[in-house]
Amino acid sequence: MKILFGDAIDRNISIQVLMSVLVVIISVGLIDLVFSILSELSDVSLSYTFKDVLIYSLLKTPYSLNNLLPYLCLIGTLIGLGSLSDQGEITASKVLGKSNNNILLSALRPVLVVMIIGLASAEFLLPSLSQQAEEDRLIKQDIIKIDQGYWLAGETEFSYFRSTPSYSSIKDITIYSFNSKFQLDKVIKAPNASLIEENWQLEGAEVDKLFEDSLGNLEADIIWSSGPKKDDFSLILSPKYFSLSSLHTQMNKDVSEFRRDLLALEFWRKVLKPAVAIVLIMLAAAFIFGPMRDQKSGQRIFLGIVIAFTVNIIQSLFESVSVVSNLNPLLAVLIPIFFIYILSVVLKVVLRSDS
Repeated sequence: MKILFGDAIDRNISIQVLMSVLVVIISVGLIDLVFSILSELSDVSLSYTFKDVLIYSLLKTPYSLNNLLPYLCLIGTLIGLGSLSDQGEITASKVLGKSNNNILLSALRPVLVVMIIGLASAEFLLPSLSQQAEEDRLIKQDIIKIDQGYWLAGETEFSYFRSTPSYSSIKDITIYSFNSKFQLDKVIKAPNASLIEENWQLEGAEVDKLFEDSLGNLEADIIWSSGPKKDDFSLILSPKYFSLSSLHTQMNKDVSEFRRDLLALEFWRKVLKPAVAIVLIMLAAAFIFGPMRDQKSGQRIFLGIVIAFTVNIIQSLFESVSVVSNLNPLLAVLIPIFFIYILSVVLKVVLRSDS
């Protein structure tokens, strides 16, 4: 147990860092929520009301926070360790036999817990929240054009739908059915389709049979036997709508190399977030324990924000390069992490020699 939680001194450092990280996450979450609401107000209409804006912003905020989690942990750790340093507890810990590495390990424990929670949410919660938020918003704003929806090809039909808020719900479906001579035979339109016991059910369907005198016939609910399977969604949905396990599965069997790279990039970017957080905190520790340890809290926060923005720009640059080139998605994510690690080691040596 001592290896996991440390002694009383380690736990004090871990609790202080954890509280600082949580305060940063909550503060940034509230700021992101406010700015999201303000940015959506210009789109308010009769169909997209202020209530819809609030719901969209609330569902979108967790996904935004999860993307920023390594940087939020960095800033929280800088604040937590800085506060302990200001109070003299870092010095007291060293007097009691704690090295800089021991203190850094104590600070990393709560960060790893937060990052593991972030990975779990990326697997079980955030994909469905993001999908529901984005798809519902587009439908209510009525800004989805014919080339922005989803198309699926079957053996005897083509299907189009404007939105899919979840894997069990589809909105605004149009099905073009062909006969044995590959002539358009029937068009079915329905506002909604729901997956009930592994069968798609079209609600309020309107059937137009082109070779019969039955245009616009209404059939309340009909079974859509050739509706999309779960694997079909992997071909059309945005990578951010997938859980980690789905990303791993689909990136190994998707037929399009471009889409396979997109899925792989999203997977490695999410899985390696804890590694990003660790190397960022190692980089920050070079300043916390070096000659710059006497900086004020405001300076530490500013330093953390500068580091976070710089790393984010570098990561985005490599990710963009991997999309348009032959750079392996895994390498695109690992190269910035390796660069930060090397920089933290160099700074640690340089600052130690200057102290």
